[in-house]
Amino acid sequence: MAQEPIAVAYLIIQQGPRAGKRIELCKDHTSIGRSRHCDIFLEDIAVHRKQASILWGDSGFLLRDDSGNGDSFVNGQPVQEQHLAHGDRLLFGNTELIFYAHEATQQFQQPSSRGRELYLGKKPELQAGMSEKIDLVGIHGLVQSFELQPHMTIGRSRDCAIFLEDLAVSRLHATIRQLPDTTYELEDHRSATGTFVNGLRISRCLLNEGDVIQIGSNRLIFHLPRS
Repeated sequence: MAQEPIAVAYLIIQQGPRAGKRIELCKDHTSIGRSRHCDIFLEDIAVHRKQASILWGDSGFLLRDDSGNGDSFVNGQPVQEQHLAHGDRLLFGNTELIFYAHEATQQFQQPSSRGRELYLGKKPELQAGMSEKIDLVGIHGLVQSFELQPHMTIGRSRDCAIFLEDLAVSRLHATIRQLPDTTYELEDHRSATGTFVNGLRISRCLLNEGDVIQIGSNRLIFHLPRS
């Protein structure tokens, strides 16, 4: 049986024509360079054809310089090999990327909410008559469940209705609001790392049953009540 992709971390390009692009790290060896044969192709003449590799192992992700010139940088320092931590800034040539860890590569910090939390630690299963809710899920299942209010903010500020303690999340990252026809809309507030619904970056969209929202390293699932 083929091994499932790891997909436990990602990079976001910071400038250039691909600025804002999110690159999932789904392999145990990811090559980076100016060659189109690399897993991560950087269209930058200052980047070597085979610049570096990101390796996945028991101790997490390791950046290895493959150019032999010592011009792969982590947080401004040239490295030959360097274990990566959440928020590290990688520089190859003129291209900067930020490394973001998912739940599997860092200790997961549970969020808090100023709204109402339901069924903490239980299986995310809806029952007839329940109101709309959003489930925060981790690698081991449901972490916390929130009953949706007509207007709920999401972000790293503790003033948000759904507080996410994650450096990849903006202080006011996104808002979920109920529309006059009782549907719900998700709006991104021009966040640096973006808001994703079912893998697609959005600025504003309607939410449907089962939609998966990704904000930083946090995955939330939108649920409607059963009829």
